[in-house]
Amino acid sequence: MFEVGQYVIKANTGVCRVVEITMYARNEEEDEKLFYILAPKTNPASRLYVPVDSDKSNMRPVMTYEEAEAFIVNVPNIEVAWIASDKLREKEYKEAIKSNNPEALVSIIKNLIIRNRQREEQGKKSTAVDERYFQMAENALYSELSTAMDKSVEELRVLISEAIEKI
Repeated sequence: MFEVGQYVIKANTGVCRVVEITMYARNEEEDEKLFYILAPKTNPASRLYVPVDSDKSNMRPVMTYEEAEAFIVNVPNIEVAWIASDKLREKEYKEAIKSNNPEALVSIIKNLIIRNRQREEQGKKSTAVDERYFQMAENALYSELSTAMDKSVEELRVLISEAIEKI
């Protein structure tokens, strides 16, 4: 169970702070259940209500500073998620974002960097789908690392880019 004040990662939302744990009923027909009330780091004034006992919330604690450092060191060793088929690629991108797994995000970021280089060499631009998922993967990964290491997103973008260039 998470604690009030703790930072967590919620799939499709990103870094959130647990602001309250309370009993709540969504409507009059439901019994009260225990909920986390989360404030997304990107929009601290908004609130998300997540049932404590939900398997679908896909939440986990933000990495510690030490875990984040070790993760960055390991970035060059993370495999590239290479998917040839356009339809399967978008499906894999969605799954990686939903998985809430930093390694899956790096794998997608690496794939998109390589794919964009290849397209540039062919005189083509990046696709809208690639751009959208690249931004989503970067935002999810860098916001967590930023919270864990108390560094700016831009500093982490540079650190990860340098680690990826080692491939």
